[in-house]
Amino acid sequence: MEEGNTGLLQALSSALGPCGFLTKDALASRPTSLWNSQRMSALAMARPKTTSEVSTVLRLCHEASQEVVIIGGGTGPLAGAEPTSHRIAISLERMNQIESIDPVNAGCVVQAGACLQTVQEAVASHHLLFPLDLGARGSCTIGGNISTNAGGINVLRYGSMRSLVLGLEAVLSDGTVVSSMNKLLKNNAGFDLKQLFIGTEGTLGIVTRAVLRLFPQQPDRRTAMIALRGFDEVAQLLQLAKLKFGSMLSAY
Repeated sequence: MEEGNTGLLQALSSALGPCGFLTKDALASRPTSLWNSQRMSALAMARPKTTSEVSTVLRLCHEASQEVVIIGGGTGPLAGAEPTSHRIAISLERMNQIESIDPVNAGCVVQAGACLQTVQEAVASHHLLFPLDLGARGSCTIGGNISTNAGGINVLRYGSMRSLVLGLEAVLSDGTVVSSMNKLLKNNAGFDLKQLFIGTEGTLGIVTRAVLRLFPQQPDRRTAMIALRGFDEVAQLLQLAKLKFGSMLSAY
């Protein structure tokens, strides 16, 4: 443990408890990501359970001028969220709850550490669909999806994550909590704060909770595999499919 970080690490350990704070040695069994099997190299890992604890972690690190890196599901292939030995990793893996599902207003409130597939399956039990879908659905988190403005395979019909978030809550680097947990599809009141955080990859703050937009489940799905000679024909077929199927075309 570096002498200059001793006080900060002790303060984080005291604030988060043994389940919420992992030392450098305790990270030895953790891989860096799904793409990198090397042991995680970080000064320590904070695993907050609540937005208040996220605020405390960032406030303490801000006061100590300590660099942090936000860990999601570890599915990003570009290594943008891999920690290094001089940074403190922050993981929201303990903030993984689906707080509510509202079938009437077609929305749900989830914590940022919730797994995408878990959200999909939970809303499906209410005959609803959260349409964002990608190969890493079983590992990626909603917070990671928001921070990268994930598009996925159904982006043609439903848009990227920017179109699927109604509201969110985030914590700024100094620990300030910003909340815009709008639950309505139509909201003309003031600035749309959520758009400042979607796609910014944690550079402005950590998203902790979100209100997601849901859709009715589709009663039927038809899939075709078509062989084409070249890319020009691929583009032409896409235009034809859009013309013939309109908004029913989900993926291509």
